[in-house]
Amino acid sequence: MLDAKTIIVVAADQGLRRSVAFALEVEGYYTESYDSVQKAEASCREALCAIVDDDILRSEPQAAAQFLSNRGGRAILLVDGLSALQRRVDYATLTKPFTGADLLGVINSLVVAAK
Repeated sequence: MLDAKTIIVVAADQGLRRSVAFALEVEGYYTESYDSVQKAEASCREALCAIVDDDILRSEPQAAAQFLSNRGGRAILLVDGLSALQRRVDYATLTKPFTGADLLGVINSLVVAAK
């Protein structure tokens, strides 16, 4: 069962999904990982937030844009330094490569904003 300690990770790259999930689980969060937004949609409703790799935006542009906008500010988009994506207020962004501390900082800012 999902709760406010669960974070959804959506990335096409299995290694990235595993790395992000591991970093979060070490900090006490529960994670669920998916390789597409369609698979993640149902699980994400009760989660603390969703972390979405920008490769998903390129492979599933409409579905991913809708998925992010439905999160109500509870989403983090992982982007590379060359990404042409515009930053939006709907979600936070984190530039790859990032550290576990960077990721936790963004998650903590979402938690504070939600209070």
